[in-house]
Amino acid sequence: MSVRLVEIDAENAGQRIDNFLLKTMKGLPKSRIYRALRKGEVRVNKSRIKPEYRLQVGDEVRIPPLRMAS
Repeated sequence: MSVRLVEIDAENAGQRIDNFLLKTMKGLPKSRIYRALRKGEVRVNKSRIKPEYRLQVGDEVRIPPLRMAS
Protein backbone atom coordinates (compact mmCIF):
# COMPACT_ATOMS: atom_id res chain seq x y z
CA MET A 1 0.00 0.00 0.00
CA SER A 2 1.15 3.53 -0.63
CA VAL A 3 0.21 7.04 0.46
CA ARG A 4 -3.13 8.23 -0.93
CA LEU A 5 -3.89 11.85 -1.75
CA VAL A 6 -7.60 12.59 -1.57
CA GLU A 7 -9.06 15.83 -2.88
CA ILE A 8 -12.07 16.94 -0.84
CA ASP A 9 -15.26 17.59 -2.83
CA ALA A 10 -18.42 19.43 -1.83
CA GLU A 11 -19.94 16.19 -0.50
CA ASN A 12 -17.23 15.76 2.17
CA ALA A 13 -16.63 19.45 2.90
CA GLY A 14 -17.60 20.68 6.37
CA GLN A 15 -16.95 17.27 7.87
CA ARG A 16 -14.41 16.79 10.67
CA ILE A 17 -11.20 15.08 9.54
CA ASP A 18 -11.53 12.34 12.19
CA ASN A 19 -15.04 11.42 11.00
CA PHE A 20 -13.92 11.51 7.37
CA LEU A 21 -11.07 9.09 8.14
CA LEU A 22 -13.34 6.78 10.14
CA LYS A 23 -15.65 6.59 7.12
CA THR A 24 -12.79 6.20 4.63
CA MET A 25 -10.74 3.66 6.59
CA LYS A 26 -13.49 1.21 7.53
CA GLY A 27 -12.46 -1.39 10.08
CA LEU A 28 -9.60 0.67 11.50
CA PRO A 29 -10.01 1.41 15.21
CA LYS A 30 -10.59 5.00 16.30
CA SER A 31 -7.47 4.88 18.47
CA ARG A 32 -5.27 4.14 15.42
CA ILE A 33 -6.79 7.03 13.46
CA TYR A 34 -6.32 9.47 16.36
CA ARG A 35 -2.71 8.29 16.80
CA ALA A 36 -2.02 8.93 13.09
CA LEU A 37 -3.50 12.44 13.43
CA ARG A 38 -1.50 13.14 16.59
CA LYS A 39 1.78 11.94 15.05
CA GLY A 40 1.21 14.02 11.90
CA GLU A 41 0.98 10.99 9.60
CA VAL A 42 -2.30 12.33 8.20
CA ARG A 43 -1.88 15.79 6.73
CA VAL A 44 -4.15 18.32 5.07
CA ASN A 45 -2.53 20.61 2.49
CA LYS A 46 0.90 19.37 3.70
CA SER A 47 0.22 20.57 7.28
CA ARG A 48 -0.49 18.74 10.50
CA ILE A 49 -4.06 19.14 11.65
CA LYS A 50 -6.09 18.54 14.79
CA PRO A 51 -8.91 15.94 14.83
CA GLU A 52 -11.43 18.82 15.09
CA TYR A 53 -10.30 20.29 11.74
CA ARG A 54 -13.23 20.74 9.35
CA LEU A 55 -12.53 19.81 5.75
CA GLN A 56 -13.05 22.39 3.01
CA VAL A 57 -13.59 21.96 -0.72
CA GLY A 58 -10.24 21.55 -2.47
CA ASP A 59 -8.33 20.38 0.62
CA GLU A 60 -5.77 17.70 -0.20
CA VAL A 61 -5.72 14.97 2.45
CA ARG A 62 -2.63 12.77 2.66
CA ILE A 63 -3.62 9.34 3.97
CA PRO A 64 -0.70 7.05 4.81
CA PRO A 65 -1.00 3.27 4.53
CA LEU A 66 -2.47 2.70 8.01
CA ARG A 67 -2.71 -0.86 9.18
CA MET A 68 -3.18 -2.69 12.44
CA ALA A 69 -0.16 -3.20 14.66
CA SER A 70 0.23 -6.95 14.93
